[in-house]
Amino acid sequence: MVLAPTARVPFTLYETMDIPDHRETLTAEELIQASAHLAETNSRQRRMLVTRLVKSLLEYSVVLEDAPSQQSAVAHLCQTLQAMAESVANADDATFAAMLLEAAILLLKLDALGARRTPLLPH
Repeated sequence: MVLAPTARVPFTLYETMDIPDHRETLTAEELIQASAHLAETNSRQRRMLVTRLVKSLLEYSVVLEDAPSQQSAVAHLCQTLQAMAESVANADDATFAAMLLEAAILLLKLDALGARRTPLLPH
């Protein structure tokens, strides 16, 4: 059985991507999905993605508190993204997509790092 590709509806950040707007963070999967639909986003939506990415990265500060150099690197990246949010949001589609995909890879690595640091059984 061959499935026909589904028709794409016009992209809106929260409807098509299924990113709940009440959440303040993003997952790697959501970043990857967003990188595929950039032509239909405006700079305001892109700034929102950057802001939510920064909040997602800041959540890892707790996981990395016993690794100060890694925690400091994530904090520095967050500060840089916040300071450059407007420039990043106004980047061309290819550049913004690359940034989202790199951020998705970073979130996946931080998830894996967090999983290794979290004990499986309570003490």
